[in-house]
Amino acid sequence: MADISRFPSLVLPFAITGAAAGWLSAGLGGRLITQPLAALCATVVAALAGAILKRLCVGRRYPYELNPPDPELRPATDAWPLHVAVVIATGAATGGLAALFIPGCRFRLQCAVGGAVFAIVFVPVCLAVIAAARRAQRARLGSIVAGCDRRAVWGILAITLAVTTAEALPEWSPAMAGYGLTPVVALALLVLTGVVTLFLRRADAAALKRARRELEAGLTARHEADPEPEDAGLVPLDLGLGDGVLARTARGAAAYRDRARTVALVRGSPELALGALQGAVRRGTVGLVVIGMMGALHAAAARVPAVVLYESRCDLGDRSACRMAQLLRRDP
Repeated sequence: MADISRFPSLVLPFAITGAAAGWLSAGLGGRLITQPLAALCATVVAALAGAILKRLCVGRRYPYELNPPDPELRPATDAWPLHVAVVIATGAATGGLAALFIPGCRFRLQCAVGGAVFAIVFVPVCLAVIAAARRAQRARLGSIVAGCDRRAVWGILAITLAVTTAEALPEWSPAMAGYGLTPVVALALLVLTGVVTLFLRRADAAALKRARRELEAGLTARHEADPEPEDAGLVPLDLGLGDGVLARTARGAAAYRDRARTVALVRGSPELALGALQGAVRRGTVGLVVIGMMGALHAAAARVPAVVLYESRCDLGDRSACRMAQLLRRDP
């Protein structure tokens, strides 16, 4: 059974996903739907879905169960088909709720079906966040790896949301611009995900540097027969993975009279912890590359319609448009 104390909350990540999904999906509908109101409806419904999905992932623990929860065991309700069904139902509920407040949704069933269809695009986002939250149970609370795993939930959310901004690429077309729709919010979301990913990568890199600094300082395996540290305030550094204990000792100035004393303790497996931290740093690097590629894709999408628009005006005899189209074609 999953450990509910280690399983992160999914309410806020799913609320953010819902807000992004509502806004981006509504943008594809042109004037048929109001983006702010659609985003608000999706935020509320998605937050509720996040609470439901966490309950499905952790299962139910009965009072008579005395053994501690095993994070490796997954309840029957923690299954991806059920998660996908909840996400699609969330989209349908958002569409039905939007039909109550948005005049453009004349048929509630039609809007509910549309919401379910748009939710399919965000199924990979939700499954990736759930997988990261499930993996966050592996490390002990308060450890270095535990903090890294909890940051991974937000890191994966940021990367996947950056990819979903591709849904706003059609808004760069001149036809959509005629409706007053431009992907400003999508661009802001892309920039925000880049900032968050950079911040999380720096935090993971700092955690990796700290772990390496402690592990490279002459630690040796500590046995049960070894004396306890004299300093009662000595707090061991918990790597989070593995149960072994490493210690660093030091002697006083008089080497023959002063016995060795423990000056540092590290709990956990260095190999497992360093592997997890290095993976987190690599994930941040890949995320920055992906977000940069999405930015280039938006830049290309904004440039091509502009060329087409000026060339169409040039065909109508607008000489200034001809010069602008020529400049855009030359500019790499």
